[in-house]
Amino acid sequence: MTAANTGIATHTGSERGDEGYDETPLNLIIIEDEALVAMLVEDALTLHGHRVMGIADTVSAAIALVDEERPDLALCDVKLADGDSGLTAVQLLADRGIPCVFLSGNCPEHGGHPLVIGCIAKPFRAGSLGAAVRAAHLTALGRRPSDPPPALKFYHEVR
Repeated sequence: MTAANTGIATHTGSERGDEGYDETPLNLIIIEDEALVAMLVEDALTLHGHRVMGIADTVSAAIALVDEERPDLALCDVKLADGDSGLTAVQLLADRGIPCVFLSGNCPEHGGHPLVIGCIAKPFRAGSLGAAVRAAHLTALGRRPSDPPPALKFYHEVR
């Protein structure tokens, strides 16, 4: 199933604010308990040229993924399978040096760790997801995105 046939809008080029964005593909993990949502997110990210290294639906699965692979960024829902919390997942990943972004319909007010960059609210547009992921990664590297996308609510001031 692709984003095109699910009704998720896709955008490329200058709509993403490419000026100032490094186009190197990112290695990402998705932490999401709803399989269909995870597949849609994966599809949207791959449309932007990124590599999804794996999908986890629990905290323990996310930790196992990170211990096996070293992603550039993790996207995490707040509510996970088996009653797990995305809040716990991002703290544990951030403690391991992995930058994280929430991807949730219930964005937390704060991240609780400098490597928890912000939150992208569901529902999202595929084009805005690509720009938000790129901006979050740049922010984690200590760089300022030239045109921070409104889809990404930053937890820390972007300088």
